[in-house]
Amino acid sequence: MTRVESFEETEFGEGAIVVDDVKITYMQNGDNTEKEDSVQTITLSTRNNGVARFINLKTSNWSVDDINDLKVLLEDFEKRASIIKDKNEKN
Repeated sequence: MTRVESFEETEFGEGAIVVDDVKITYMQNGDNTEKEDSVQTITLSTRNNGVARFINLKTSNWSVDDINDLKVLLEDFEKRASIIKDKNEKN
């Protein structure tokens, strides 16, 4: 299971500065069903509910050709946001 730590330590020293939430907006050209100059965006972020953080997805329009495109996007967010994978999880 993938989990989001409540707070991540930084390289600034233990307890000095921590990362609470992470927000990344991805952009791509619109698909051929939209105006030629359209841009699609999807924002992946972490949210803190006071006990733990969870992942939130927000978009008004995001198209993919293959379900694996979403997997690649989520894996990129996981890497950039330093989300921790449970050590018991099998890949």
